[in-house]
Amino acid sequence: MQRVLLSGEDLSAGTIAWGRRPQRPPRFALTDRDLRLMALLYGANFLSTSHLTALGWGSSKQRAAQMRLKRLHDAGYVDHFRPVSAYGRVEWNYRLTSRGFSALRKCEMVGDLRHFTPVPLTSISYAQHDVQLASVVLRIAQEAAVDRGEALIGQMPFRWLGPRNGHIEIDGDGETERSAAAQLPPGTKLFPVASRTGYLEPDATLIAGAGEDSWPVLIEYDRTDRPHKEIDRLRRYDRWLLDGWRKGSFAFHAIAPAVIFLTSREVPLNRLIETADETFSAYYAPGEHTSPHEDTYPARERVLFASREQIFAGDWMMRRVPSLPAALREEPAVCEPRLIKYDLPSLFAAAARLADSTD
Repeated sequence: MQRVLLSGEDLSAGTIAWGRRPQRPPRFALTDRDLRLMALLYGANFLSTSHLTALGWGSSKQRAAQMRLKRLHDAGYVDHFRPVSAYGRVEWNYRLTSRGFSALRKCEMVGDLRHFTPVPLTSISYAQHDVQLASVVLRIAQEAAVDRGEALIGQMPFRWLGPRNGHIEIDGDGETERSAAAQLPPGTKLFPVASRTGYLEPDATLIAGAGEDSWPVLIEYDRTDRPHKEIDRLRRYDRWLLDGWRKGSFAFHAIAPAVIFLTSREVPLNRLIETADETFSAYYAPGEHTSPHEDTYPARERVLFASREQIFAGDWMMRRVPSLPAALREEPAVCEPRLIKYDLPSLFAAAARLADSTD
């Protein structure tokens, strides 16, 4: 598991070395495992050898995984690359090819009928973000797994969507069946304030449970250490959590979506929370509005903050901004984050057990 967690750490240095294919690619039949791994690769953009090994074979079968991944590469279903300066010392990283996408579409494993283009890669540093985020997702899956030594793909406690297949249009048409959680009391008034509309493209969307008991967690991974660059994204989540999710495909979920903003390190986390506190403004109020303290600010309740460092350390105490904006607080200049234990592995494992018991 340690190598899975370290995937992406050495990707930012050096130029790209692409793997070479034989002049006559081998022919072989794709297995269900091949297709499922390629479908995950389609959504996640990039996955490392250790990621795919943990998913498809388990940590004890590295040689078998490497041989199969080489065959998938040589047959043209995936590309692989690594820093040229670290040739032979670091693992390959993979992306799906057009041929791989065609195989998925033929088996109806992707719903995207648009023209497919492999993820552009002009610098390995661009892949680092996706590979590091995948390490976080697999850490959560590994902790929630029944048998941690076996392949994760058969015991994933959630459905994993990446930026390519997790795209969200913030304004749905409203013509959808809504769960009880997605319905507001009659007469409720919405106040978007400074929030804004626009599409969302979460780095990862994890959907637990099944049917009426399903619930989603969205993850945004920020490794820039510059919180001001997240303001526009925070405003869009502010609006989506107010009412956007109630109009689209998320409306049938049993629980309102949770959004986790994840930083690469602990140091910039507090500044990101302060930025969110200054940004979140959208709220809804009961019809008989008597006091601003009765208003509900969904983003202040449903957006959590954590660092990648603490997740890898097994620390699931996440932070939220104050429940009210600064103007309504006794000490407006003080942003005191609220702590909440949000143990994702335990929550996902419990949801998986519930889904199995109702099958």
